[in-house]
Amino acid sequence: MDRSTIRALNVFIVLCTVTVAVYFGAFRGLFHYDDFSTILENPHLDGWQTFVGHLDHMVRPVLYGTFLLDRSLYGNNAAGYHLLNLLLHLGSGLLVYLILTRAGKDETPSVPFWTALVFLIHPITTETVTYISGRASGLMAFFYLFAFFLYIKASEQPDAGSLRRLYLSGAVVSFLLSLGSKETAVTFPLALMLWDLLIRRLRGTLLRTTILSGHLPFWIVLLLVAAWALLHPRYTALAQFSFTLRPFWDNALRELHAMAYALLLFYTPWNQNFDHDLPLLHSLFEWPLPLDLLVWCGLAVAAFVSVRRLPLLTFGISWFVLQILPTTVIPRNDLLSERNLYLASFGLLLAIVSLSSRFMQWLTTILPRPRLVRFGSASLATVLVLAFCLFTYQRNQLYRDKLSLWSDAVLKSPNKARPHNNLGHAYALQGDWDRAIEEFRTAVRLDPDYILAQQNLRNAYLHHVGRQ
Repeated sequence: MDRSTIRALNVFIVLCTVTVAVYFGAFRGLFHYDDFSTILENPHLDGWQTFVGHLDHMVRPVLYGTFLLDRSLYGNNAAGYHLLNLLLHLGSGLLVYLILTRAGKDETPSVPFWTALVFLIHPITTETVTYISGRASGLMAFFYLFAFFLYIKASEQPDAGSLRRLYLSGAVVSFLLSLGSKETAVTFPLALMLWDLLIRRLRGTLLRTTILSGHLPFWIVLLLVAAWALLHPRYTALAQFSFTLRPFWDNALRELHAMAYALLLFYTPWNQNFDHDLPLLHSLFEWPLPLDLLVWCGLAVAAFVSVRRLPLLTFGISWFVLQILPTTVIPRNDLLSERNLYLASFGLLLAIVSLSSRFMQWLTTILPRPRLVRFGSASLATVLVLAFCLFTYQRNQLYRDKLSLWSDAVLKSPNKARPHNNLGHAYALQGDWDRAIEEFRTAVRLDPDYILAQQNLRNAYLHHVGRQ
C-alpha cells in the first residue's frame, strides 16, 4: 500500500475507535417518545407482506424498511436498533472525511480529519444517533453524503468514460434512497451547485456543461419524486397540516430565532434539550430578533468575503444554511429539533475548523516560536475533543431511562406542557403516582387545551385512588 492509503486507513481506525468509545453507552438506551408509534406499535411493520402492501401510501419507505428489518431481527430489544444508527453515523463521518480530502490542497491538510472527528463526537448529533426515531436524519444524511461523494468521483473521471457513468448512476440511486429516508434531501442538487461553484470554481461554459451532464439527472429525479408526492394522499394531508399550522410571517420570525439559537447550541452543548421551548415572536423588533438578524447578516458577510481566500469557510456556511432551509420554510410543530441539525452541522463544523486552521497558520507566521504555537493549538484541540466526548457521553446517559430524559427536558423547558406530561408518564410507569399527578397537573395548567395531559391526569388519579 502507498503512503496515502496507509494514512487514510489510520484515519479511519482513529475515527471509528473514538466514535465507538463515545457512543458505546448508547446501546443501553431505551425506546422513547415516537419510537413506540413509529416502530413497535406500527401495524405496517408487522411483516414484509404487510409492509409491501402499504407501500403505495407510505411516506419515507426506505426509513421504514430499515425499521421493519430491525423489528424482524431484534423485536423489542433496543440495542439492535442502536447498532444501525451508530453504523450510519460512522459511515457519514467517514464520508465527510473522504469528501473534504477532494476539496483541494489550498486549505490546511488537517481540515478533513478534524472536521470529520468533531462531526462524529459533537453532542449535537446525539439526538440523531441515540434516539432511535432520529434515524430518519441519519439515514438521509448517509445516502446524501454517499451520493455527494459518488458525484465527486464521477466528476474526476473522463467525460465519456464508463466509470463516470457508473459513479453518476450510483449517485442518482443513492440520492433517491436519501429522498426515501427523509424529504429534506431535496436540497441535494443545490449542494452540487455549491461544490462546483465554490470548491471546483467552475464558471461559464464549463459550469453550464457540468450542470447539463452532471446535475440534470438529479433535477429530473427530484421533479419526478415531487410529482409523485403531489399525488400521494399522505403527503397532501401533511402539507395541508403544515401550511395551516401558523401564518407564514410568524413562522419565519420564530424560525429565524430558532436557527440562531441552534448556532449557540454548538458552543453551549449543556443547553441541549430533547424538547426545546422557544418564544412565540410576532414582530421583527421583538427581542432577541434584532440580535438574531445581526448574527445571520454576520454569517452572510463572512461567507461573501471568504469566497476567494477561504472557500471551505464559504462552502461550510452555505451548506449549513441550505440544509436548514426545508425545516425552517415549512412550518412544523416543533420550531427546533436537534436531529434536524445533523446534516447541517457538517457545514458549520467545517467552517469553524477551516477558519481555526487558517488562524493558527497565520499565528505561526507572525509569532517568533511557531513550534510553540502548533503545540498550543494541538493541546487546545485535544481539550475540546475531550470536552465534546464528555458532553456526548452525558447526553447518551439520559436515554437510558425515560425519567432521566424527561427530567432533563423539564429542567430546561419548565414552562412547556409536553415535557411535564411525558415526565408524568415516566413516573406513572414506575408507580410513583403522587409525582405523576403533580406533573400532569402542571402540564394541564400550562396548556389547558392539552387533551392527552387531561386524560393522563384523570387516569392517574383514578388509579391512585384504586378505581382503575
